[in-house]
Amino acid sequence: KKCLHSYAHPDRLPVWFNMLFIPLDSEGDDLHYCLYMMEINFEQDTENMSNISSGTATSVLDTCIRLRGTNDFKATMKDVLKGIRDLCEAEHCCILIMNDMERSCSVLGEAFADNSKLLPMEHYINDDFYDIAESWAGTIAGSNCLIAKNEQDMEVVKERNPVWYESLTAAGAYNIVLFPLKSRNQLMGYMWALNFNSERSAKIKETLEVTTFIIGSEIGNYFLVDRLKMLSSKDLLTGVMNRNEMNNYVDRLCHAEEKEQTTVGVIFSDVNGLKEVNDLEGHNAGDRLLKNAANALREVFDEKDIFRAGGDEFSIILTGIDQTELDTKIEAIRKACEKYGNVVFAIGGAIEEDSRNVRMALRKADENMYEDKRLYYEKHPEKMNEKRHRAKTEEELDEKFRERTYFR
Repeated sequence: KKCLHSYAHPDRLPVWFNMLFIPLDSEGDDLHYCLYMMEINFEQDTENMSNISSGTATSVLDTCIRLRGTNDFKATMKDVLKGIRDLCEAEHCCILIMNDMERSCSVLGEAFADNSKLLPMEHYINDDFYDIAESWAGTIAGSNCLIAKNEQDMEVVKERNPVWYESLTAAGAYNIVLFPLKSRNQLMGYMWALNFNSERSAKIKETLEVTTFIIGSEIGNYFLVDRLKMLSSKDLLTGVMNRNEMNNYVDRLCHAEEKEQTTVGVIFSDVNGLKEVNDLEGHNAGDRLLKNAANALREVFDEKDIFRAGGDEFSIILTGIDQTELDTKIEAIRKACEKYGNVVFAIGGAIEEDSRNVRMALRKADENMYEDKRLYYEKHPEKMNEKRHRAKTEEELDEKFRERTYFR
């Protein structure tokens, strides 16, 4: 019995609907008449999206400012959810992220009313929950949201999705607002409010249609930046830190203030026999060898301390460590390699009392590693590749050091 404007993009059609509903008359409690007008747009019209009431615009703008100005996205999202819960006068509000590659779900944030008896979503999320979340698209049935505000509406939910309906009611929900969150037409997850004030349904729909559009875009940007950060810092084959991240860490240590000075230990580990494995068994076998080598190092060190410095070379940089501790770590590496079959490292370590001299530690560790490699091939001449592993002269080592960015 209220005027309602909606601008929506249904999944089932490549159009945008600009819709206006105007109440006309009623016959009792069950039969109502309204004037329903629809304009079809084949391209998104931002003016229609922004054609909202001043109160709604304030709520949407507040969400925009919070999300765009934050340095802690997840903490800010919890504040945004609290505001949405207050708007809906709901008992619970939540954002669920869906990972379609892993077929898994995770909670980005949630907000509860005081004295709520509803349990956190983590209580319900298990390996099978993705199947339930995946079914919500069919429950929404091509619309841009689901609003089930009373028992009659919940019967429709029961008819469309009986498994989810049983889960909802068993958890203590008696109504729900559910909006998909999309970024660049890709489904990121869902946001919902449970046990909301049904008398505010029109206001909730008007506000959340725009708010969820913004939240979906921000979530997409957040995970894109997170993905780019991971790609810039992780070695994609082994999962340890890459050469770029190592160079950045070395620079930070070199330019640290005097009060931040501490000892620094460096370990260079070079995988013996990688070329032979590649030549005899192919690159897939060589990749497996490198992955196993990284796993052996993870047995001893935190992943953040391990860097793939080159093709078959790994480095470990540790602060606040002495020579005895470093030697113990080196022995632990050799012990860990026993679990991974053909993983054999040439290892060299070095300590500097001032962490700002980390490049000197890198150079000494590298020299020690090549001496260890020379001894290995003396004991195992059958594995020697003369072209690649010939004894290094001092001039060759100096040229090698000049080529490496982390020695500059």
